[in-house]
Amino acid sequence: MGNQASSGAGPTPATSRYQSSTIPDSFFAVTSTSSISENPPPYNTTGQILVNVTDVSNNTRILFKSSDGEHFSVVRKDAEAHTGALIPRNWNSRSMIDLPETSTILTTLFQFIGARKHPKLLNESFESLAEIARAAEKYRVYSAMNTCCERMRVFGDRHPKLILLYAAHNDYPHIFDECAPRVVTSERLEEFVAFLPEEFRLPWLRYHAIWSKALTEIISYQQVPSDAWARDGRWCSCWAYCGQPIFQGLGVGVHSLNDVSHVFVELVKGHTKSCKTCETLCTSWKAHASSVIEKIGAFSETCMSSEVKAAT
Repeated sequence: MGNQASSGAGPTPATSRYQSSTIPDSFFAVTSTSSISENPPPYNTTGQILVNVTDVSNNTRILFKSSDGEHFSVVRKDAEAHTGALIPRNWNSRSMIDLPETSTILTTLFQFIGARKHPKLLNESFESLAEIARAAEKYRVYSAMNTCCERMRVFGDRHPKLILLYAAHNDYPHIFDECAPRVVTSERLEEFVAFLPEEFRLPWLRYHAIWSKALTEIISYQQVPSDAWARDGRWCSCWAYCGQPIFQGLGVGVHSLNDVSHVFVELVKGHTKSCKTCETLCTSWKAHASSVIEKIGAFSETCMSSEVKAAT
């Protein structure tokens, strides 16, 4: 559920700033579920735009009903011009379209239809924004899709898993690339991959393998002297307070690369404050780790085949 990071080879680093959410992981994979009801109600509608049933039957407006019973009407030509999947093919002027979204979500969504200033969605909670974004993508409300895309991107640092799934299911590769390093280093591989669209699953396995290879390169850092934590052939206190914590931190797998500062700074700061030799070593090792991670490259460029890129 939500965006709580799970751990495959060990605990997620304590410094992880990711937040949980009530939104399920399968949220953005949902398809359209609108339906048609015959004979609109013979009274004025309520909701965002007030209109009487004569206007609806005159074929100039389309009547909608939310899941909580509110009625909305939208100018037909605006709906046809600004949306791609809001009007079912079997709709007629005497029909009402039932939508599964609540009136709160539809009130915001319909403000993006027509020649008017559109909402900026700056004050929406993540859960509310996600609902609006899903509806915008489902009904192809183009201006809402653009606004939601940029607003959802802002939450990529706090809810990387859900934002990555949103990007994967709705073709936003730049957002996917931004969230991928956070997700691969915080989510259990075998659990997370099932939520990806099928065409992303093998590339994600490749991506995880690249991070695993990077971890091996970081662990095998050649600048660590063979006697770094030994004196006269025996382990010294530097091993107990520096070397051992680092290798234990790296031992959790690619999740240890979620935040290299946690491994090479936070875990050993009690010791490196008083040992300049270890401080220099950890600083150099951290820089090496960051350099290795930087070379991994963007997911879409390194792991997606040209055939998949064309399909998405």
